[in-house]
Amino acid sequence: MFTKKSIVRVVSIVIVILLMSSTASAHPLQSALGTSFTYQGKLTDGGAPANGAYDLVFKLYNALNGGSQVGSTFTWGGVPVTNGLFTVQLDFGDVFDGTALYLEISVRLGTTDAFTTLTPRQPLSATPYAIYAAKVPWSGITGMPAGFADGVDNGSAYQNVKVVAKSGGDFTSIQAALDSITNASDTNRYLVHVAPGVYTERVTMKQYVDIEGSGELTTKITFTGSAATGTSTLLGANNAELRFLTVENTGNNEVAIAIYNNSAAPRLTHVTASASGGTNQNSGVVNHGSSPTMTDVTASASGGTGNYGVYNDQGSSPTMTNVTASASGGTGTNIGVVNHGSSPTMTNVTASASGGSECHGVHNLGSSPTMTNVTASASGGTNQNFGVSNISSSSPTMTDVTASAEGSTSYDYGVSNTDSSPMMTNVTASTFAGNVNFGVSNTDSSPVMINVTTSALEGLWFNVGIENDGSSSPTINNSVISGDNYGIDNTGSSSPTINNSVISGDNVGIDNSGSSSPTINNSVISGGSSTNSFGIYNGTGTGTIRVSNSQISGKTNTIQNFAGVTILVGDSQLNGGPVTGDGTLTCIGAYNASYLALNSTCQ
Repeated sequence: MFTKKSIVRVVSIVIVILLMSSTASAHPLQSALGTSFTYQGKLTDGGAPANGAYDLVFKLYNALNGGSQVGSTFTWGGVPVTNGLFTVQLDFGDVFDGTALYLEISVRLGTTDAFTTLTPRQPLSATPYAIYAAKVPWSGITGMPAGFADGVDNGSAYQNVKVVAKSGGDFTSIQAALDSITNASDTNRYLVHVAPGVYTERVTMKQYVDIEGSGELTTKITFTGSAATGTSTLLGANNAELRFLTVENTGNNEVAIAIYNNSAAPRLTHVTASASGGTNQNSGVVNHGSSPTMTDVTASASGGTGNYGVYNDQGSSPTMTNVTASASGGTGTNIGVVNHGSSPTMTNVTASASGGSECHGVHNLGSSPTMTNVTASASGGTNQNFGVSNISSSSPTMTDVTASAEGSTSYDYGVSNTDSSPMMTNVTASTFAGNVNFGVSNTDSSPVMINVTTSALEGLWFNVGIENDGSSSPTINNSVISGDNYGIDNTGSSSPTINNSVISGDNVGIDNSGSSSPTINNSVISGGSSTNSFGIYNGTGTGTIRVSNSQISGKTNTIQNFAGVTILVGDSQLNGGPVTGDGTLTCIGAYNASYLALNSTCQ
């Protein structure tokens, strides 16, 4: 996949080749095939599935870079794109002679922008070369299918291929095609090819048999829900692949599940799974004790009480790459990706949830997923919204993760850690416009946070960049922490270690209460410029705060230190209001904004 910026406006565009298929019949023909083929692509604009009308230009070249154009230029104007997906018909002429060809694509949004050419070019997949193969005489070719002589179809299909079509195929039912296969094995694999159309049936996959549709916009398997959680439109199987189609469950019962994998590990490739209308639960993909490989999958769930885009349960370890999972509209809980006692590998995953009473982009319960290039968002839950929530001894590895939450009438959390210790590297956690906002909340948790950026903005009551509560002892390095009220709020017996970080709050840079005892090194701590602002505010408690080689500023007080609290300041700059309070305060090598030495009480 490739990313470019429009010359006129900043537009991130990603195109993924989903399917290239000849328009010919699944059976060999006496005459040569036509030269047209179907191209289906997936477009994202600004990281989200694109919607609207796009102009597309397609060219063929005989080299990955440079080279010469082969055939004509093919232009499509105003191509409708829905949820990122589009389909066009291409015809470059009679150019398929076995030479390696590469497809160059140019894109623009609207009719006035300049076209953006995506690089590198795409190697042309093998399917269009069926056009070339059809032009080669059967005479002299070994392995010709039985029933053919001199290119004449005498009625037999390709070996180990079953064609399902609304008419003209071997079967009109996918399940009937699967049931007809009785000798599939690792050394005798089958393909069930499903022609365009909507197939209303339940399908149970079979080992060593792949199911291939004609595109996610073209082939759909659909069925209604049931009262049982293990019943779905499609049931997966080991050693089999499902690709290039949509699986749908329309509910009208308690449970709607599109794809259910029970102790099975199929490959799901370029698949759209959607579930809606279940009165209790809707799930796009459910993995129960399963480890499927999910690539270029879109999973969605909506309606009912609880909705889950992808639900990984009971020791599941799927590999999820280029997956979009969404949940919305449930009156109860909506979660993009649930990991319950599971450890998936999540790469380039977008997980979102909205509506209902509680929303989670990604929810890890007793799980340790590997999360890389993950975007998790939650919005509109009336009770709570979580970008990423980690609970019950979860220890995910979070790298290049963006987590956001907004709009709750109660609490919003970018990342929430409860009794969990994730490894967080290059994580951005933000909250906006709720009542109480936490960029990151740690409760009885000790995450390692490196290069983390947090923000908590415009909450009605309270906004905190990082909240450390209970016995939390996070390590925070090289991070930028901000909140409209507090940069960092340490309560309970929390004892974070903060190194080389910038912490700011419009009211308080770092707030300490209870017996919290942070250690702060080489950091910049600012209380902002509001009327009442404090660099470090040590409320009533018994903690010991250590500050070394840092800069502390606050308009009202640089440090406010209540009785019972001890703060030790060494080799640090204090800038702004005076240092006050009845607590124990010791300064060694401290100085003010004019670089004048301060005494042992920071005066």
